[in-house]
Amino acid sequence: MSLDPKGPTETDNFDIGLEKLKIIVEKMESGGLGLQESLKLFEEGVGVSRTLFEILSQSEGRVEELLADLDRISFSRGEG
Repeated sequence: MSLDPKGPTETDNFDIGLEKLKIIVEKMESGGLGLQESLKLFEEGVGVSRTLFEILSQSEGRVEELLADLDRISFSRGEG
């Protein structure tokens, strides 16, 4: 497996974060954790969730930009 020389992509970061969140949820659902450990995991999960929502929001903005570009291209072809 070769890595991108520019480092991890946003998709890589999202996939890693999502996997991390799944692991946190599994640990919390399994039970047997003390209050402090549960709070620590919950706090970590909230942080990971925030990061994932930021990545999704940025991706949504990029999709909107691409769709707007596509609309402009379609209209300019029809006029030419």
